[in-house]
Amino acid sequence: MRNTRHKALALLLVAAVAATGMLAGCSAKTEADSGTEPAKQTTVKIGFAAPLTGDNAVYGEGMKRAVEMAIEEANASDEVKAAGYTYEISAQDDQADPKQAVNVANLLDGDAGVVALVGHFNSGCSIPASAVYERAGLAMVSVSSNPQLTAQGFAVVNRIVAKDDAQGTFAADLVYDTLGYKKVAVLDDSTPYGTGLATEFVKRFKEKGGEVVVQEKVQSKEVDFSAVVTRVKAAAPQALYYGGAHTEGALIAKQAKEAGLNIPVIGGDMLFSPEYIKIARAENAEGDICTSLGLPLDQQPKGTEFKAAYNEKYGKDPEAYDSYAYDSAWIIIKAVLEAGPDRAAVATAIRGLSYDGVTGTTSFDANGDTKNQAISAYRVTGGEWKQIVE
Repeated sequence: MRNTRHKALALLLVAAVAATGMLAGCSAKTEADSGTEPAKQTTVKIGFAAPLTGDNAVYGEGMKRAVEMAIEEANASDEVKAAGYTYEISAQDDQADPKQAVNVANLLDGDAGVVALVGHFNSGCSIPASAVYERAGLAMVSVSSNPQLTAQGFAVVNRIVAKDDAQGTFAADLVYDTLGYKKVAVLDDSTPYGTGLATEFVKRFKEKGGEVVVQEKVQSKEVDFSAVVTRVKAAAPQALYYGGAHTEGALIAKQAKEAGLNIPVIGGDMLFSPEYIKIARAENAEGDICTSLGLPLDQQPKGTEFKAAYNEKYGKDPEAYDSYAYDSAWIIIKAVLEAGPDRAAVATAIRGLSYDGVTGTTSFDANGDTKNQAISAYRVTGGEWKQIVE
């Protein structure tokens, strides 16, 4: 009797399972026939490489925020949704170190989902890493300014800001013609960026008839500049031109003023950060000058809107290169929409693209340099960087 009951129960269970399967099959067919099944989404990774730790992290972190902001906006757009793409950032910390930059480049190359990258920040990182990207066919859009980067003739290398030769020449004209200084000391931090900037400045300054009374190299991450400050002070220059990053530049300014060398420190775009004033202390930084690649945000075509959106999202103002990182990300986004998520196709699309962004219209020449070569200058006044208007 128990066996008969068990057999009857088993038959009922089989029938129930079969019925359930038939209902599920009918349900699946109905959903498919209705055409409501969502479009397949393809994840597309945008690489990012910059210093996220160390002295230059203030720039890298800001640029990373800007790229993330662009990606978030893209993913919310109807155009990207219709294309079936979901963009993601693959952010890597190159520590502003050339060897680590090459490691990062190989890491990004090894991820097949990465179609292009924003970065690197430092020229000393971009130049060695670019060889890896060229072999990989992985396009980069960089804010690195050393002329050597694009002089290599790599098809994947693109620069969204002006080059150091343009910036160095601009600075020399400013110092000699506008500021009227004819006698200067020149220091650089021994990096490709700092050396390149100082070299171009000296070349132009001497061509104009200026005198360089001291020209020396210091080292990145150096903190005691008392000996070189003493030598500069003895030469009695009217100004000190420094090619290098904001941390060392600020320490030079601080130690020079404290030693009684009351002359302006003048440098390139890497000084253009509130961190420079903070490290040097406002009273020591007062009167110091820098040039910057591009125009201030309020003079960039969509700079005011970008600053407001960035501030609302992150609770702070953008750093000097954040709008360029934002535009770089959008250039990659647009290239993927045009050519599909294929590295070679994206690289070709980027080089031929014209993009109207926050910073203006960006298009690249045959070497990958932007055709928009705007440069501006700033002076520390009242503890803030304020634009010098000729």
